[in-house]
Amino acid sequence: MYYTKLKSHPNKYLEDHLKNVANFSKSSFLSLNIENNKLFADISYIIGLSHDFAKSTSFFQDYIINNNSNENKSHGFLSAVFTYFAIDSFFKQNNISFNKNLAIIGYIVVLHHHGNLKDVLVLSEYHDTKVDSKVFRNQINDLIDLSNDLHLFYNEFGINVNEFFDNLCDIHEDILCDLDYFEYDETFDYYFLILLFYSILLDADKMDASETGIVKRENISGNIVDEYKINHSFNQEGINKLREEAYLEVNKNIVESSLSNRIYSINLPTGIGKTLTGLSSVLKLRNKIQDEMNFTPRIIYSLPFLSIIDQNEHVIKSIFNENDLKGNNYFLKHNYLADMQYVNSGSDEEYDISNSKILIEGWNSEFIITTFIQLFYSLISNKNSFLRKFHNITNSIILLDEIQSIPYKFWGIINLILKKLANEYNCWIILMTATQPFIFKENEIISLVDDVDYYFNQFDRVDYNFRPDNISISDFTNEIIDLVDIENDKDILVVLNTINSSVELYESIKQHLIDNNEKWHMDDDGIIHIEDKCNLIYLSTNILPINRLRKIDAIKNSNVQNIIISTQLIEAGVDIDVDIVYRDFAPLDSIIQTAGRCNRSGKKNKGLVNVVSLVNEKGHTYSKYVYNKLLLNTTGEVLGNLNKCSEKEFNLKASNKYFKLISQRSFGDEELLNCLNYLKFKEIPSKFKLIDNDVNKMDVFVCINQEAEEIFNQYKYIVENLSGFERKDEFLKIKSKFYQYVISVDEKKFGSANLYNDEIGVIYPYDLDRKYKPDLGFIYVGDEDPMIW
Repeated sequence: MYYTKLKSHPNKYLEDHLKNVANFSKSSFLSLNIENNKLFADISYIIGLSHDFAKSTSFFQDYIINNNSNENKSHGFLSAVFTYFAIDSFFKQNNISFNKNLAIIGYIVVLHHHGNLKDVLVLSEYHDTKVDSKVFRNQINDLIDLSNDLHLFYNEFGINVNEFFDNLCDIHEDILCDLDYFEYDETFDYYFLILLFYSILLDADKMDASETGIVKRENISGNIVDEYKINHSFNQEGINKLREEAYLEVNKNIVESSLSNRIYSINLPTGIGKTLTGLSSVLKLRNKIQDEMNFTPRIIYSLPFLSIIDQNEHVIKSIFNENDLKGNNYFLKHNYLADMQYVNSGSDEEYDISNSKILIEGWNSEFIITTFIQLFYSLISNKNSFLRKFHNITNSIILLDEIQSIPYKFWGIINLILKKLANEYNCWIILMTATQPFIFKENEIISLVDDVDYYFNQFDRVDYNFRPDNISISDFTNEIIDLVDIENDKDILVVLNTINSSVELYESIKQHLIDNNEKWHMDDDGIIHIEDKCNLIYLSTNILPINRLRKIDAIKNSNVQNIIISTQLIEAGVDIDVDIVYRDFAPLDSIIQTAGRCNRSGKKNKGLVNVVSLVNEKGHTYSKYVYNKLLLNTTGEVLGNLNKCSEKEFNLKASNKYFKLISQRSFGDEELLNCLNYLKFKEIPSKFKLIDNDVNKMDVFVCINQEAEEIFNQYKYIVENLSGFERKDEFLKIKSKFYQYVISVDEKKFGSANLYNDEIGVIYPYDLDRKYKPDLGFIYVGDEDPMIW
């Protein structure tokens, strides 16, 4: 029975929406195994009941029913004021003195629940302005004149609407006083509480408004990786014997560890099978938490690069599928390229694209594989779209792979944030890498490997050759060409620091091979095939994602020599195996990660990793164009006068010394810390950038083949013929395929000739010869005027 016929959405009564959001919010809090969750659940329930209070005005009702829009229809500010009153009343009625700031936190999250969080320090002035506005007065007068039905609805929950109207002046003064109280919070208490209440309200609101069903939680055995290994008959010889030792040791230690330990490391050499070891350990930890603490944590597996996400996703998904754990309710991949179709294995319900997006972006799954961008921007941000999943990060196991990729200036912040999550928001953190940075002190992290030195000393797959003298790009090119001719039975990888130097080297080798071999061709993915001899493959971010993945697959499946010229994208996690590596001078962890592509399986004779220092025609080293001076200088200091050494003599000892020096010499990002301490939410995105790029980039779609043309024509139809939610939903259906044909390009290098709209440029088929090559990718031509065709 309804007290009113008010609407929150075209097909939903306001009363239903408020109660649904309140119930969803309360149940979300009760499911969190955190301190004060019952009190927080009650507060969240009140926030849910109050968050759309101002939708009851006749102005909003006229808008939602008749589509008559006017400035008086806004509902965020008045609803926020009412939320403050409702929470404050709850504390007074129940004689609770826990923390009066929960009322102002309710005000903040409701105020921003249709946008991004703003700086708390400026809200006093904002509040004063809004209270004095004509819109606010009109809305108050409108609601006072409404029938008593609205009052009856809220009275059912102990919220006196008449008292709210009678005490508006006092409420206004109390809000200003409480806002001014938020001066400094070095423990991040208020920062995290705002994120948590905000996240739960956003999720509850979107789930109910879209009528997306709640996904049932599922069980996963902790032994599925063990069974997978048995079924696939992993032999116990050579490197596999060592892999098995590490696998059993890490899994034993995670099972026997006390759950009071919250931060762990898996520090093992490249190529030892960390993916299976890490996967098995987090599943066993999850089962242990279920048994001992009676709740089920989600597992979040986060990595820095899309290439290794796709690679590891394939392995994990095959293990899940073999155990009939199919569907996104068990396993979910989320990044900007991910498919936005959610499939629930335990339900006959078919989710449409908008419901799928809500479930995927909310991380409604038992196991989520995602990027550092998605994870850390959901912890350090003000953005609605990222923060909505924050509550699903609490109560979780977080496996961080290749953590050294986090910029060193953020180590201090990451340390504080992860410790807060672990100690107060019921998370377990595992750092997994071959080159572990000093993000945590020794007494803050527990190694799941008993003797790290033992495993690194067992790996002696390569020799390093450090060449101290600078070498010109032209002399280096001649050296590589000679090497290609001499070592014609060995796979060669050359990793350079800049696009220009890599292109120059590639073009010279390509011309040399073509001049000396009559039978050759280039395939659709841009691989040069010299018949019965070798493949020449170029890799960089200028190449479309779909072609990059195919090139990496071709390298792994080739039965002839591979000559690979690449930028840094190849250095971490990409599962290829070569005989000889050349690496232009770089920070030490990058050098070691690149070396991990050499003799990776340990089945060949010892590989060779040559580290050189390339200079351009002006005598400038290419490394200084790309890397931070501190990192390069520290690497130089660690290397000293070293010329040659083996992998087991170098990797662990050098990386430990390097990261220790970095931690001693670098300072935390004080500006970002200041933003979190003072709740300057709006400033956070400009201060926390995991990809630090001063160049203004734009997305460019490349119509490289018929499939790409068809996808772009679909995109054009959507943009030119649809609008609003229909446009968004239709684009979501093609989004994952669309971005396989998109590269990110410097705006100045792309020019203005082929801008499709303000959001994206396009290279049409007729322009491919001028702007995009299958082997090299995007071609820099310079700023251009529109061409006449």
